[in-house]
Amino acid sequence: MSTIDFTETYYIDRRGSYSRKWDGEHLKFSRTDLLPLWVADMDFMPPQCIQEAICTYVKAQPLGYTMTNPKYLEAVIDWYKRRHNCILSKDWLTSAPNVITGLMWCIGAFTKAKDAIAILTPVYGAFDTSASDAQRQIIAVPMSRDEDNRYSVDYDAFEKAIIKHNVTLFIHCNPHNPVGHVWTEDEMNQLFSICERHGVLIISDEIHQDLITGPITFMPALSVSNDAYADNILSMSSLSKSFNMASLHHAEVIIPNEKLRSQYNAFKGLVYHTDSDVIAEAAITVAYTNPEAEAWLTDVLAVIRENYEYLCRELCTALPQIRISPMDGTYLAWIDFGAYVKAEDMHDLFENKCRIAPSFGEWFGGENYATFVRLNLATSLENIKTATHNIIKYVLP
Repeated sequence: MSTIDFTETYYIDRRGSYSRKWDGEHLKFSRTDLLPLWVADMDFMPPQCIQEAICTYVKAQPLGYTMTNPKYLEAVIDWYKRRHNCILSKDWLTSAPNVITGLMWCIGAFTKAKDAIAILTPVYGAFDTSASDAQRQIIAVPMSRDEDNRYSVDYDAFEKAIIKHNVTLFIHCNPHNPVGHVWTEDEMNQLFSICERHGVLIISDEIHQDLITGPITFMPALSVSNDAYADNILSMSSLSKSFNMASLHHAEVIIPNEKLRSQYNAFKGLVYHTDSDVIAEAAITVAYTNPEAEAWLTDVLAVIRENYEYLCRELCTALPQIRISPMDGTYLAWIDFGAYVKAEDMHDLFENKCRIAPSFGEWFGGENYATFVRLNLATSLENIKTATHNIIKYVLP
């Protein structure tokens, strides 16, 4: 399907639907008449086969107490094997209502108050707030940015921070939100070997694993160096990003280590008592097994890539000193306006002049990123054209 046909078929005007992104601008911004490019969900309906699977289940079955459906487990295992060359055992699979809740449960299960947790910044702000809300110390290790606007890790600084602060947990993000970096096996091997040397547990948030838009192949953390670190990793993902179903509260938590898995499930049992989410399981099973859903994913990635290339082409032509990071994964553009805009003027520029609601850079690591924005490209090309035109119009001196 062409990008034009896909957009005509699946794009939906979400304003008035209680969408957090479209109707919740008052939660973060000074006005409510902005083009919203902030919350990381899509403006596209999910594949028709998934819609039908949900409707079929609701029509055919009562929504009573249930057990985990083996077909759902088989679908997840098959998807990981087929899409990511990662072999899972069904015994490794547990769950959480979403990845961030799973992350918070891991913090509760494996750390104690005042323990130190390492992150690589800039990074999704919920990593920081999840830890600080739990009264843990956040040890932020800033990544370096090269002339091509790619981010990398200073491994010596990472190791020194772990030693200095006696870090017990590292939260890894792959692909990395917001910079769009897909970690290579060599990069993860260096990070994970440092963690192994110092007894640091690894949580790998891989919620964007299916949204690969560049040349680097996604590798699950569990597969690095022939599964060498799998015994020390808790991996998490969800179809909420891949197929735009964040309202279905379900995430896979994959824990090969039986002791860690038991510890996680014991903590989960203290704070969460429920049976399987049958609607989510029905949706996931179809998403991971129906060719129509996989074709939809291929098509939506083409739309996202087209939007990214248009944005880059127009902004870099009009604003040659702008800095846009390569988007190898996610559907999120990470843009530095520091050559043109002062940090203190960013909110006024975007909200009152450009009339755009972005995710502001400081949400991902503080004032060091105050001249950045993250823009959600999982929308129509027309919306991206409007945003790009407004940015050029009001940023140009």
